[in-house]
Amino acid sequence: MAQTRNVALEAQKVHQASPVAAAALGRLLTSAALLSADFKNAARIRIEVDGDGPIGRMVAEARSGGKLRSMIKNPQVSLPLRSDGKLAVGRAVGQNGLFKVTREEYDDAIYQGQVELVSSEIGQDLAQYYTLSEQIPSAVALGVLVGRDSWVQASGGLVVQALPGSGEYIGAVADRFSTLNHISHRLAEGDSVELLAEEVLSMGSLRWFDPEPLFYQCECNRTRSLEILSSLPREEIEELIKDQGVEVVCHYCHATYQFAPTEMEQLLDRAAD
Repeated sequence: MAQTRNVALEAQKVHQASPVAAAALGRLLTSAALLSADFKNAARIRIEVDGDGPIGRMVAEARSGGKLRSMIKNPQVSLPLRSDGKLAVGRAVGQNGLFKVTREEYDDAIYQGQVELVSSEIGQDLAQYYTLSEQIPSAVALGVLVGRDSWVQASGGLVVQALPGSGEYIGAVADRFSTLNHISHRLAEGDSVELLAEEVLSMGSLRWFDPEPLFYQCECNRTRSLEILSSLPREEIEELIKDQGVEVVCHYCHATYQFAPTEMEQLLDRAAD
């Protein structure tokens, strides 16, 4: 389970995202948080969704310690509401594309999996990934509520997975899951994700693990930006020197780092050494 209102709101502020873009980002960040809880040895979980909708490519990352960040190509997308009054996240993302997951372990091992987008509403796509790529039948409920002031009011989600020997419970759990269509409204009204989980499972006492904090934090800095520049071909660095320096902008937090021509010349000197 993940309650991600503060994370989703911070992402919306960072990217100045429209309501539909904020909802898509919030769901993707929640998915990354849920996946990171599954893979305890993962140093980083990265989800990339690239459909053919106007929102373009989206990325959400979860790192150890509960650190989350995101990027989005077109955060200002605005679309009419669906016929049921909900934000048109699926239309913004687009129907044709992939849901990609990359898991980086602490030993530098990298595991990747991907599935085709099912609904582009993110929740069903995450369930599809669990079922096909991880081979774990799963039910997923995600929700982001954007208020009348256009800012995120609630965000969260939960995943229930069928483990060996749980066949007798699957039907009942699936039926209860259908009541979570308005999970974002429940969270906005003050219900906790723990309460939602108890309603869905409803099979006696549950064992609760200690909660872990989640927060939006980018890991960019001046040193890492300089390392990116150092990987450029020598010819491109020389051109940047002629342009009187360069400015690097982080796509995750929009921080800017400026480097003078003298610093770029030092890169060439190091490359020569």
